[in-house]
Amino acid sequence: AIVTGASSGIGRETVRELAAKGANVVLASRNREKLEAVAIDLVHLPGRTLVVPTDVTERLSVAALVRRTVEEFGDLDILVNNAGSGLFASIAGGSIENMRHLFDVNFWGAIHCIQAAVPYMQSQRRGHIVNVSSVAGRLAPPYMGAYAATKFALRAISDSLRSELADTGIGVSTIYPGLTQTSFTESMIQEVPVPHIPPIVRFVSPRTVAQRIVGAIRWGMRDVFVSPEDIAAVAASTLAPQLFDWFAHLFIGPQRVGEEIVLPRREEERRYAADAE
Repeated sequence: AIVTGASSGIGRETVRELAAKGANVVLASRNREKLEAVAIDLVHLPGRTLVVPTDVTERLSVAALVRRTVEEFGDLDILVNNAGSGLFASIAGGSIENMRHLFDVNFWGAIHCIQAAVPYMQSQRRGHIVNVSSVAGRLAPPYMGAYAATKFALRAISDSLRSELADTGIGVSTIYPGLTQTSFTESMIQEVPVPHIPPIVRFVSPRTVAQRIVGAIRWGMRDVFVSPEDIAAVAASTLAPQLFDWFAHLFIGPQRVGEEIVLPRREEERRYAADAE
């Protein structure tokens, strides 16, 4: 099993759950030191571990990851596309560079992994691909539009890929985590301040998400939500979209994040202004 973004959070717990079930796991992310620390923590579990530092935005790096996996273990049964980056920014005034980077990691990273892994799985006539999307892949809160777009895209490629691989023995699952106890918020790019989340809001543990991922693989599940609150939020946005928009604006609107009314200059405009000056 290959797990991307395995150095922390959901990825780390997914590796742990898979190894505990006896799977041989390949830990992939850019940070070798963190991956090796995770691998050391798993030595008491039955599954073997392999650390392969990988940048999912680089196609050749991903190809090397899959090739090394097959060389080490003989086959590839599971791919968990979990690597991801976050962005909290306005659509109208946000940095294009940051948005492109977001798609490079969240969307193109998954595409690179899928295209590298599927030929091996097809030759085996078995395999399972898990794309870790987000509740933001079913609704788009203010200032998370670009992030949500990448997660909507993961949902789309999951649905299409599932049909394309029908009768090949390869399953495809999409996981939709909501608020999770990870360092995601701290590590995400914040062009505007992230509003304070009320204490009443419940976060789930990354282990809970990992257990849903392993369950999806075991039972061949199509779409998996993690908590009742996530299901309720998606249902509200579908059944009462205007009311959902009103609540979203109330809790994550400009007055909550402190965004300036005058939008900041984009990078291209700053460079042009500097040249003009």
